Amino acid sequence: MNIVNLVGRLAKDPIARDGSKTKVTELLLVTERPVIRDGRVQKDPETGYTKTDAEFHKIIVFNGMGLPLRDHKAKGDQLAVTGRIHYTRWQDADGNDRYGCEIIAENVEFL
Repeated sequence: MNIVNLVGRLAKDPIARDGSKTKVTELLLVTERPVIRDGRVQKDPETGYTKTDAEFHKIIVFNGMGLPLRDHKAKGDQLAVTGRIHYTRWQDADGNDRYGCEIIAENVEFL
């Protein structure tokens, strides 16, 4: 089963790429998780807040589902995304194999 559920904030404004038949909206979603070492959540000694690591996820939204994102969402807004992982492979200008990973959105909720 290939299912991904993410809740995070937009790292930048949505990017629109429209082809002749397909509208593509690209998102960069930031999620955070606590830093855990030796089975314990790490705290910042100065503030007492939990230390976190940020991860950035490239999200692709196709056609009509992406249109409200373009019009109503901006950097910093919170979203919930359900989708699937998609791996890509291509060759760069020098003929080297390159690899990428993105999330193909199947549902996006405004939070």
